[in-house]
Amino acid sequence: MESNISDPVQSLSKAERRRERILQILMSGSTTLIRDLAEQLRVSLMTVHRDLYELEREGLVRRVRGAVSAEKSLLFESSYKYRTRNQVDEKRRLARAAVSRLEPGNAIMADDSSTVFHICDFLPEVTPLTVVTNAVPVLARLRGVPDIDLISTGGRYHQGYDGYFGAACDEAIGRYHVDVAILSTTTIQGMAIFTPDELVMRAKRAMMKSARRKFLLADASKFGFTALNYVADLTEFDLILLAGNVPEASLQRMRDGGANVELV
Repeated sequence: MESNISDPVQSLSKAERRRERILQILMSGSTTLIRDLAEQLRVSLMTVHRDLYELEREGLVRRVRGAVSAEKSLLFESSYKYRTRNQVDEKRRLARAAVSRLEPGNAIMADDSSTVFHICDFLPEVTPLTVVTNAVPVLARLRGVPDIDLISTGGRYHQGYDGYFGAACDEAIGRYHVDVAILSTTTIQGMAIFTPDELVMRAKRAMMKSARRKFLLADASKFGFTALNYVADLTEFDLILLAGNVPEASLQRMRDGGANVELV
């Protein structure tokens, strides 16, 4: 049963779609002249400056002397608004596949990732469930859904990640023992997952420690770049669900290394 809640990408306004296009252009290179953006988008410089102001306010771009940059780094990975706009089809396939492995009566943990957020659309198919999460969007989406016992970890709110983190969050996670932890990652490097932020790393590690089974969801965009903080080896996950054009060499390395990988 599909949720009747509209897809966030489909509901974007004209200005939001234009800003999404700006982000796509910037992601293909390190720095772009603002006047070149105006030409590509066929809009005025004033319009582009307004768009860049909004994107800069969200922490997605940086303007310097008539140019703008937005590299795939902590600047992007720490913004929930940006992450929700990317690889939506792949994320929904991953979420559906993960939920299909759940059973009524399960207790699960859901991390703050925009990928795991999409499980909210499919969880009503396997209720009753208990859902423990530090992600504000998950709490908002599942609030009031029948037969879902919703538990917030609490902790210090982080605006960029739109979730709760820190010592109080980690301690709260440790008080529970759940059937499944469903997580995503910033990047997969070799046979391990990494994230730019130590706060996020600690929350994910706490969730993994509190779960009997651990699922990792990742689309093809998670390969090919680095992040600072090691989270876990791939072999610590009971199931790794991948979507998109995952590099064949990476896929083979994971399988040869003993990871339980499925493409969806």
